[in-house]
Amino acid sequence: MMEILYRGSQTSHLSGRHRTTFDGKKLLTLWTVLCGGVIILLWGFFSFPKKFGATRTVRNKTCEDEMKICMNSWNKLNQNCFFIFQHKNSWLTAQETCQHYEGDLVKFNDKIELETLMHHVQALGSSAWIGLNKRNIRKSWVWTDGSKYNNLKTIQEHGDCAFMHKNGIDSTSCDDLKDYICSKIGQCP
Repeated sequence: MMEILYRGSQTSHLSGRHRTTFDGKKLLTLWTVLCGGVIILLWGFFSFPKKFGATRTVRNKTCEDEMKICMNSWNKLNQNCFFIFQHKNSWLTAQETCQHYEGDLVKFNDKIELETLMHHVQALGSSAWIGLNKRNIRKSWVWTDGSKYNNLKTIQEHGDCAFMHKNGIDSTSCDDLKDYICSKIGQCP
């Protein structure tokens, strides 16, 4: 009889350990399911817009052209901002750099803009690429946006890409290395 009681106490001791192990497995399973769920939710949150083309609606601030401002040392020129990059590149590399800054090589629309840019280039004491080029089938002067040149200033014909210098506008091979002027739309405050 003593033996039965001893075995019974041993059995109850084992069943307690078994119960603890079983509860631990339940807890581990529940923890794994919860972590997996969180990971799936995070993956969905961060990859869904990119993977399925969903976009967030962002309202752009609008303001009058006079209110637009230029950031990070860019100079205001009507509704646009311009910056003279003083490191030499080919015309195409200069245009790519401007696009990196969300702009293009500079375009002037009137005599005041032309004179303002000329003043800055004269102060630089160098020459700088602008957005005019003849890299098209017709070999006609166009801006980087495809619009025709308004002939505000005669271009000296020496190549397919235009640059500004202290005496006016000239052209040369697009592979020549020059400073360049980028322009982009000003931002609303």
